[in-house]
Amino acid sequence: MTLLPTDAQFVTTCASEGLDPHDAAAAVATGQLVFLRSEASRTQDGFTPLLVGAGTRRKIAALIGLGPRDTDRDKIVKTMSVILAARPDAVMDLTTNPEGIALRRDLKEVMGVPLGACVTYDLFTDPRKKLGRNEFLDRFEQGLADGVDFVLAHFGMTPALADMMARSNRIMPTTSRGGGLIDRYMRIHGCENPLLEYLDGVIEICRRREVVLDLGDIFRPGATADAGDEMKWAEIQLLAQVRTEILAGGVQVLCESGGHIPLHRIPELIPAYKQALGGAPLWLAGPMVIDNAVSLDSIVNTLGIATAGACGGDMFASITQAEHYAMPTAGDTAEAVRNAHVAITALQLGRGDTAEIARQEAMSRARRKNAWSAQSEQALYPDLAGQVFLEHDLVKDGKPCTICGSYCPHVVTAKVGR
Repeated sequence: MTLLPTDAQFVTTCASEGLDPHDAAAAVATGQLVFLRSEASRTQDGFTPLLVGAGTRRKIAALIGLGPRDTDRDKIVKTMSVILAARPDAVMDLTTNPEGIALRRDLKEVMGVPLGACVTYDLFTDPRKKLGRNEFLDRFEQGLADGVDFVLAHFGMTPALADMMARSNRIMPTTSRGGGLIDRYMRIHGCENPLLEYLDGVIEICRRREVVLDLGDIFRPGATADAGDEMKWAEIQLLAQVRTEILAGGVQVLCESGGHIPLHRIPELIPAYKQALGGAPLWLAGPMVIDNAVSLDSIVNTLGIATAGACGGDMFASITQAEHYAMPTAGDTAEAVRNAHVAITALQLGRGDTAEIARQEAMSRARRKNAWSAQSEQALYPDLAGQVFLEHDLVKDGKPCTICGSYCPHVVTAKVGR
């Protein structure tokens, strides 16, 4: 894809990131940045494109979708307002049943941020049916519906890697649904991964639709003990080759990674993955820095974001408190997005972002004055701040909080002329 540095939406997006449009366009051309905006999204009212990659603010993608037995699309659409209020930068549909295609059309009506979809589930959930080239590519394109901006597909599985997985000493050979489905399909039909076999056709579809290809992560570690092993590196090497071919075909590429990685290994592994993938923008599911925080995994993910975001991670998934045991509610996902924004804001402050520095200082000055209305305005989520201040009768500016009361240091020091 060739981006013109004069494209109005691109120029606006670059300005929001503090990037020169000519430099950013060159980075898109070389694969260091991706611009999430499909051809169908160009004319959508209220749509906000997204730049992901080197030199940009870290991003959060809200994971949504219907489980294998869920068919109530309306429930997802109606509760999207809860998730969108938490301000995700993008949304990824991971529906694992045929309702996904229709759901994406429905979502496009209510969303103003880039929409991603995992077409692996559309293609491989009926493993007994052998798909020829034309039917496979037709179904791939149907999965994009109207307006999908980036598409997740699992290219990192071959018969050789499937054999390697079967012999692996990993605790969890794979935690990727997409990888497991493709492995089963290849074994049933004794064939290559069709995503690789028909890669030229996939590239043509994505180029025509201006859709970014997201290379799914099959061998992300499902346990911290498995992090950085030969299985993951074998996949990285394959995906690096696939990425080169896709870029040569004029399609932008995101690369997925993450999984369970101990905190101390993130500075080692994430930069190494990024370098091996040619500096591609990385979006990460996790890193999950411990394995046993059942019902607290949103916090585990937030710790991973704060660390990996400083080490080359560019966009992160909304891992919720229900991770590993249940489908999340809209409230769970919104909470995970908000937690991620805490980490992303900390990363912006660490980068020396002048606007973020100014906001933090304004918050501190308002807090020094017990100026509750100003604190609400400067809060990461003003509506949440205003709500809790109201609940604790902190409406009048100057009134101390209920922790200190009359012993408030801001009040006491002011009385002695300080």
